[in-house]
Amino acid sequence: MFHKDDHPLEKLSFLTQRENWRTESIYLDDFRLEIAGHPVMESWEDPYMKKLAEIATGNGGKVLEVGFGMGIAASYIQEYSISEHHIIEANNEVFRQLQHFAGSSKVNVISYLGFWEDITQQFEDEYFDGILFDTYPIIIEELYTARFSFFSEAFRLLKPGGVFTHYSGELTFTDEYTALLKAANFRNFSSELISVKPPHDCLYWNEPYLMAPKILKDN
Repeated sequence: MFHKDDHPLEKLSFLTQRENWRTESIYLDDFRLEIAGHPVMESWEDPYMKKLAEIATGNGGKVLEVGFGMGIAASYIQEYSISEHHIIEANNEVFRQLQHFAGSSKVNVISYLGFWEDITQQFEDEYFDGILFDTYPIIIEELYTARFSFFSEAFRLLKPGGVFTHYSGELTFTDEYTALLKAANFRNFSSELISVKPPHDCLYWNEPYLMAPKILKDN
């Protein structure tokens, strides 16, 4: 876990315009996804993504995934008994990877190109049974807060009893984290530490565990 005042990602040149993110080229192999040189996802996250997929699909039904990345979580979500799999992705090249994935998916995938701020407003209140949120912070100001900005929208989109999870970048529920969940009207949340093995040169995580949150919308 990195401290806020010495996080190595702060040494990268973050994009100042979200629109640039759409057209940035990617590097993708079996081990990592980079967009504009930024480490968006790496294969060591596999067991963590598996757990997040398990949490998000716990109620079956309609599942929303925000951020496709390498498709690790999406592949695990497809293994569960759900009725619909909605995926939002903002980068054009990654979206093309998503389209290939959707073409051979077991459960019907409905894909959306764009940022969640522009896409999710089209969904009715209480539309989803589960949500998995894992986006990359495009501007430096979002490095520690990108997930927090989605909390209120997750609450709106979830059915009563619905479940929300996300890449946490945490080992525990901090005071700030808990306060923001409660501000979004979430009252019922728990977590599990998942064992991971990030390489020594990983820029965004350096702990052997990562917290998988399970956040429920009360009935």
